[in-house]
Amino acid sequence: MKVKFWGVRGSIPSPIKGDAILEKVKKVLNYASPADVLDEESIDRFLKTLPFSLIHTYGGNTTCIEVRSKSNNLAILDAGTGIRELGMSLLNEDFGKGKGECAILFTHTHWDHIQGIPFFVPMFIPNNKFNFHSVTPDLEDRLCYQHKDSHFPVTFDGMEAKKTFTQHEEKEIWDLYGMKISHKALRHPGTSYSYRIEEDGKSMIFSTDAEFKLEDMDNIAEYIEYYKDADVLIFDTQYTFEEHLQRIDWGHSSASIATDIAMKANVKKLVLFHHDPSYTDQKLDEVFMRALRYKEMMDLNMDSPLEIILAYEGLELHL
Repeated sequence: MKVKFWGVRGSIPSPIKGDAILEKVKKVLNYASPADVLDEESIDRFLKTLPFSLIHTYGGNTTCIEVRSKSNNLAILDAGTGIRELGMSLLNEDFGKGKGECAILFTHTHWDHIQGIPFFVPMFIPNNKFNFHSVTPDLEDRLCYQHKDSHFPVTFDGMEAKKTFTQHEEKEIWDLYGMKISHKALRHPGTSYSYRIEEDGKSMIFSTDAEFKLEDMDNIAEYIEYYKDADVLIFDTQYTFEEHLQRIDWGHSSASIATDIAMKANVKKLVLFHHDPSYTDQKLDEVFMRALRYKEMMDLNMDSPLEIILAYEGLELHL
């Protein structure tokens, strides 16, 4: 199974601004010595020594993840603005010829999880096939509403690819391209659903838009069982711990709570995800470093297998 991140922000897209780029350039120049800029080879060597956030960006597109089965079948998790660039890449495959087929799974239908669909080019190409899956009811009606002429100039039916819709029951376990899919409701305004995807003994869990409060942590056995032994857990960490305490019932969690849950569930890799749109790359560096320090503090015996990483656009994981 392969997982690729196309959109990692929550709430609203947050493109990087020119002044932020200028600050990155200033910092890079301050780090450089004359020997670092003698020629292209020395420049490349120097750039490799710099922190990720100085020479890259974590990205500003809203939620979208690509999952490929071992047979290269495609499933897309949510359709935030990240799906636009995913769609452009798919044009190089059968989707560019009207011969593509994939499944799109929705956690819920808040705008940051559906707003990329009107700009998803493969869905405009006749004979491509898109199979929509959700636990949320009335998914087709909700997507059509997004395409009303008061919101967008092209109707949902005007996207000429073939579309099918499947609504799954709360405790249903189902097969998708040989992958076993299960799901679980999460605490979030209007309810969001986590997906657990398993193939060949490997498991990936997509658990965005989930609020776990500090007072809940001793009473979440059913969630620990659901997350148990996952190879990858992609988890909502939109706020810092301090901000989360000020935003109770907003429907999101923090990196420290995510780390606690992942350690309790014996997760192998925790991916911090659904970044707040106000967070700069530097702030996200701080969130990541605080999560690493918190894990060290809580894992005094150093016996937890947990690895923590911070999601960025273009990140690929292979299970």
